[in-house]
Amino acid sequence: MSEQPAFVLGAPRSGTSLVYKLLCLHPQAAWLSNYVRRAPGVGWLGAVNRLSAALPQRRRAVWFGPGAGDAYAYGRSRSAGERLFPQPVEGEPVFTHHGISDDPAVAAPPGSATGLARTFEQVRRASGGRVLVNKRIANNGRVGVLAEAFPRARFVRITRDGRAVAASLAGVDWWPSSRLWWYGGTPEHWAAEGGDPLALCAEHWVREVGLLERQVADHGVEVLDVRYEDVVAEPVTVLAAVAAHAGLDADDRRWRAELGQVRFPDRTDGWRRRLDPEAVDRVEEIQGPTLVRLGYR
Repeated sequence: MSEQPAFVLGAPRSGTSLVYKLLCLHPQAAWLSNYVRRAPGVGWLGAVNRLSAALPQRRRAVWFGPGAGDAYAYGRSRSAGERLFPQPVEGEPVFTHHGISDDPAVAAPPGSATGLARTFEQVRRASGGRVLVNKRIANNGRVGVLAEAFPRARFVRITRDGRAVAASLAGVDWWPSSRLWWYGGTPEHWAAEGGDPLALCAEHWVREVGLLERQVADHGVEVLDVRYEDVVAEPVTVLAAVAAHAGLDADDRRWRAELGQVRFPDRTDGWRRRLDPEAVDRVEEIQGPTLVRLGYR
């Protein structure tokens, strides 16, 4: 029995990757792998997902790091073995393969939704999963094409305190070269023009949150709202609700046992240590109304 895909949405550095990978630990979950990313037109490569399930200890070490507490491998090099091991990725080349842009202002061409649905189903069947789970930040701006491709898709929206997001964005290595859809350039361009780098991080959170709110409202999709802070505070309870919404068996013993092997470091207040009072004031000046509306201030 197959279900429509489940999409994890949210601003970057909001915990979307963590929730995505935790759902992909589920025996009923399928996902776009690093192999499908390299060959986006070859859906049967979803079969390599089965290898990761057969090696749970290795999977845990590769997906969550040596301490089983990180969704990304920052600050350390990865061995060839780690890079070759099947793991969930955002899979943007799959969307590009079907002509779907990562720019929310660019409409998807006719037939792209049908092609995307076909590839997703090929990957799901090959992997043996029941629900294909996907996380891609660009999906915040293409809820419409996702709803067209998958009329019964499930959506999960992860929200995190914007001050924590801004502090986190400022410290990751991929951020300076990222193209920002609303700005048209990168943080490197912004800094070269004399802009405040931290202000850009703060503004990007506001823009992504607003974009996703408009997309959800415009296309009338139902979403399950989850706070990152609740995920790290009560991971099993919150993730069980997310799994049930996604169409996965929330009581699966194997999955719950895997969740018990993952650490959930509480970094919710890390921004208070990383940002001095003057920096906090600059961020809150930009994010203030959104922080209040979402209950963070």
